[in-house]
Amino acid sequence: MANDIELIPVDAERLKQIQIQILDTVHEFCEKNGIKYWLDSGTLLGAIRHKGYIPWDDDIDIGMLRPDFDKFMQTFNGDNVKYKAYCYENNKDFPYAYGKVMDTDTVLYEAGNKNAKTYINIDVFVFDNAPADDKELKKMYEKRSKYNLYNLAKFAQTKPSGNFMRRAAVRGFRLLIKPLSKGHFAKKIVKNSRKYSEVETGYIGNFTGYLANFKCNKNAVDTVVDVEFEGKLYKAPSRYDEWLTLEYGDYMQLPPVEKRVSHHFFEAYEVKENKALEE
Repeated sequence: MANDIELIPVDAERLKQIQIQILDTVHEFCEKNGIKYWLDSGTLLGAIRHKGYIPWDDDIDIGMLRPDFDKFMQTFNGDNVKYKAYCYENNKDFPYAYGKVMDTDTVLYEAGNKNAKTYINIDVFVFDNAPADDKELKKMYEKRSKYNLYNLAKFAQTKPSGNFMRRAAVRGFRLLIKPLSKGHFAKKIVKNSRKYSEVETGYIGNFTGYLANFKCNKNAVDTVVDVEFEGKLYKAPSRYDEWLTLEYGDYMQLPPVEKRVSHHFFEAYEVKENKALEE
């Protein structure tokens, strides 16, 4: 027998169906294992404002507190074959400091770059203890932004822009960091994020992703409630109004028309294996 692999292009509607299937699997696993999660970022906003995806959005984000995130990442893969959860802590070559749950029966190429191969996925953001002092908070977020920028530079495939001096500086920096391991900057971001992991500050923040630089009272996520998303029920912080206001301000107000666009660019495929008799 010979196996041929067929890549079937995934359109926007099918992409959302696959993401929902991943979310369903995560939801069921968390419910079964006592792990608290919530819809986060644009997904939470979409659930509250649109009862589903923001019409111009095309991804799913969830959030967890550090103890739940660690438990989830340590145990999820043992229950699943098709879906795999990765973060720096369970895969030292993983280039992100936050987590992703991936459908391994798919292929996704970031920004049309055939060298940046991954899978259709949902993001799992981890919320760590945040300092009460705003100056210290700012330092942590500045460090996160710096290492995220370095990480982007390490994996960038596009030609640098700007004048000759800037292009030369960018190329030189890329050569300098090229020998570093894939997870080098993710490790630094995680270390920064966990700075207050042993100190109960009363606040939490997202120091591993790219979200707004806010801190929230930890009790905003003490409990979670059911909210509707694409005709199904998933979890949201019980004080989601406080959460969304911190992140978006007047979150029920639609943005200007020119800003109602996706910020994600990729090519996605489902992988089908066709078995044929060898001649």
